[in-house]
Amino acid sequence: MISGQKILDFGLDPVFTLESLIVGPSNRLAHAAVLGLMEAPVSCLMLIGASGCGKTHLLHAAVGRQRRLFGAESAAFLDPAGLASAVADGGEQALSDFLLRWRGQVLVAVDNLERLQGGAEALQEGLLFLFNHLRAAGGRLLIASRYSPTQLEWLRPDLRSRLLWGSVMEIAAPDDMELEAILIKLAADRQVRLGSELIKYLCARLPRRIADLAEALERLDRAGMAQKRPLTVPLAKEILGL
Repeated sequence: MISGQKILDFGLDPVFTLESLIVGPSNRLAHAAVLGLMEAPVSCLMLIGASGCGKTHLLHAAVGRQRRLFGAESAAFLDPAGLASAVADGGEQALSDFLLRWRGQVLVAVDNLERLQGGAEALQEGLLFLFNHLRAAGGRLLIASRYSPTQLEWLRPDLRSRLLWGSVMEIAAPDDMELEAILIKLAADRQVRLGSELIKYLCARLPRRIADLAEALERLDRAGMAQKRPLTVPLAKEILGL
């Protein structure tokens, strides 16, 4: 049996908050939709976008905000891979027991919907159960996926139709100004100062993914401290191979 505490803390990263999110043209509408989800006349909101565009950040932030306002048991965050691992040995009964623990919650965020593909019939059944339960209880389901339900041909037809009852919001890749603002924010969070030349250099050469920016900055910061060198373009070329 899985403990309630483990469920409540399922993969939630407290660093991902609404306050730490850089809002710009690429995600402004999605950000507004998440903020207004609990008052919206829909029971489901899907965020669609490429890997690294900030979908996961919004899901974590939404769950964290709901918990701060209404208590830890008012919201939960799930990832299909983690859920599959949690119930791997118990079959459908374990999944049912797991899902029934959320009866008191009004917001459930599910990340990486595309990972339900392949051998996940029980998880799709669970997600359908969860949608119906939240809808009947006046709750909300927040889902992130790289693809729209219409593109996920392996989804159960009844689950696909339920997801399409709600809103589908696309998040675009950040533009140049957003990307620079994100990198500056990441550096500030690490208490690191970056020169404008290095900021433009990194944004021009790294993949346009927030995770890649964060990883590159961490590597540079560690190298700079170890070698007692400032963070510069030459150091970036040396450490990151750019």
